[in-house]
Amino acid sequence: MLYNIGIPKELKNNEKRVALIPNDILKLKKIYNNIFVETNAGINSNYTDNDYISMGAIICKDIKELYSKANLIIKVKEPQEEEYPLINESHIILAFFHFAGNINLINAMLNSKAICIAYETILDNNNIPVILYPMSKIAGENAIIEAHNFITKFNKTDNIITLIGVGNVGLSSLNKALEYGYNNINLIDKNYEKIKNIKNNYSNYNINIYEMNNDNLNILLKKSNIIIGSIYNSASKTDKIINNDMLNIMPINSIFIDVSIDQGGMTSQSIPTTYDNPIIKYNNTNLFCVPNIPSINGKKSSDILSETILPYLLKILNCVDKFDIFNDFFLKNAINISNGKILNKNII
Repeated sequence: MLYNIGIPKELKNNEKRVALIPNDILKLKKIYNNIFVETNAGINSNYTDNDYISMGAIICKDIKELYSKANLIIKVKEPQEEEYPLINESHIILAFFHFAGNINLINAMLNSKAICIAYETILDNNNIPVILYPMSKIAGENAIIEAHNFITKFNKTDNIITLIGVGNVGLSSLNKALEYGYNNINLIDKNYEKIKNIKNNYSNYNINIYEMNNDNLNILLKKSNIIIGSIYNSASKTDKIINNDMLNIMPINSIFIDVSIDQGGMTSQSIPTTYDNPIIKYNNTNLFCVPNIPSINGKKSSDILSETILPYLLKILNCVDKFDIFNDFFLKNAINISNGKILNKNII
């Protein structure tokens, strides 16, 4: 099969990343010729059209031209509504789809009959979401940066942080919080043994741990003015474990960074926002619900993302027929939707 690779400019609000950087285009050019890049696709990551041209890419004047010439689309975030009419059954789309939080996206991709490969469901030999993992680390760090920038406006010195869910995002948030000098941090997770081990590894710091239940959530929400919520169930919609009554007891001028918003969010009030207007005000608290938190580190995030995407893109290019993808151990389980059918039932 002839694959024409296409890298569009991201349309999601304030998305500064690009899926493939020029140096990785060069690696592809050694084995593959047809690589199309939409004009200014990398500009927010400090990569110009000339950078791509110098590596052998062909620049398309707009997104419509790109989708018409390319059938293997390499994106960062899920297709936006403007892209829906451009996608058809000839396309293979790679992106952070996070379908579970977006029924309109599910229906659009079903109607397109495209093959949709979700980065967040590509797992390595250790069952780690290898492409999501480094972006989650950046999201965890940026969550604390955003919370810190918000909370310092109130000149409060006795800040209390609670991390709900201490996976990759939560652990990154913990490290960044300690780097900033926060010294009263609570961890709550359904895996109590995991956070007990984390506490032991950070024995020099004031870290408290709690089992996940409503009583403990209420205790922590009542006293914490910084909450980082990062519960993630692979491909599934996030449970809204924080209801209005819980939000109502949070301190005045507190902030809840809902990193789980990509999958629907953790609170009853969480809906996606943008960096142009990131905060939802609800009674005493503020909900930060931006779904593409790593995007503010355009070049850094793009460099890391491109490196992690490349091996799986090469796997696709090695498939003689696009349906050979379904036989690849790593890719087959990441095909969430294909030919008008949902293959990953977790997304609904």
